[in-house]
Amino acid sequence: MTANPAEVSLTSRGSATVQRVLAGLSIAGVVACMIVLAFSGQPWWAILLWELGLLFVVLLMLAIWGTAGDSAKETAALAAAGTQVLGELTDKSLYDAGDDVYYDLTLWIPLPQGGFSVTHRCSRAECSSRRPGEKIPMLVDPEVRTWAVFH
Repeated sequence: MTANPAEVSLTSRGSATVQRVLAGLSIAGVVACMIVLAFSGQPWWAILLWELGLLFVVLLMLAIWGTAGDSAKETAALAAAGTQVLGELTDKSLYDAGDDVYYDLTLWIPLPQGGFSVTHRCSRAECSSRRPGEKIPMLVDPEVRTWAVFH
């Protein structure tokens, strides 16, 4: 059993597949560029800098590849074992990240054995109009203490 409630980012198998295909195509393209660059005749230091930058892109795409699959598996597990509940919005605060505005929503998840409080960070426009006391549809697995917000 998870000690702290963990939020699951709802990801469908189709969405995860698209993310993996795009990451795989990106990796293949970057590796091809790295091979061509190695034989380009540029100064060695320029090739080294370009190769390091492209290696960073490959690592980033590998991270996307891995997290897409994990998110889809977590979503499937939550959907199989979870139940739908209406969480209550108890508090909302604004978080300005400079280029984007987020809303930190504190939600109370009611369960037959009591319940627990969680925080959901959201950048969707619909979250800006939410008010404390509103009910928000959620999916919760009380045994594992995982949860997700339906948008």
